[in-house]
Amino acid sequence: MHKKILFSALLTTLVLPSLPVQAKKLPLSEVPKAVINGLKERHPDAKIIKIEEELHFALKLYEVKFKLNGNKQELLYTPQGKYFGYEEDINISELPKAVVNKLEQSFTKVTIAKAERIKHPDGRIEYEIDVIGDGEEWEFIIGETGKLWSKVRD
Repeated sequence: MHKKILFSALLTTLVLPSLPVQAKKLPLSEVPKAVINGLKERHPDAKIIKIEEELHFALKLYEVKFKLNGNKQELLYTPQGKYFGYEEDINISELPKAVVNKLEQSFTKVTIAKAERIKHPDGRIEYEIDVIGDGEEWEFIIGETGKLWSKVRD
C-alpha cells in the first residue's frame, strides 16, 4: 500500500506539470522567423492576424491565424517553419467514443461547445475540445484513444 502511494505521488509529480499547457498568443517579435517565412513561402499574400504557441502530439507548434483574399485561415507550423497541418472544425458527433468518455469522466456535468481535429503528418489524430464542465470553461487536448494530453481552464 505504501509503495502504491509513493508511486502515485511520483507519477503525479512527473505527469501533471506537463499537462496544463495553454495556447499563448505571441507578439511577432517572439515568433521564430522560420515560422513566418514558412507561411510567406506557402502563402506570400497572407496578412497575419495572430500567432499562438500550442502543444500538440507533445510537440511545440505555432498556430498561425491569417487572412488570405479576405478569408480567415489557420495553419500549424513547427518552430523550424515546416508546415505541420491545421485544426479542422468537426461536428461534435464525430468525436470518438473514447474521447467523449474521457470528457464525461472529468466532470459531473459537461457540455461540449466546440471540437477540432488535428492530424499529425504520420497519421495520428488529436482533438482540441472546448467544454463547459461543472460551470467552468475548459480546453482539452485528447488523443483518439482517449489519452488526455492537456486540460486547461479557458
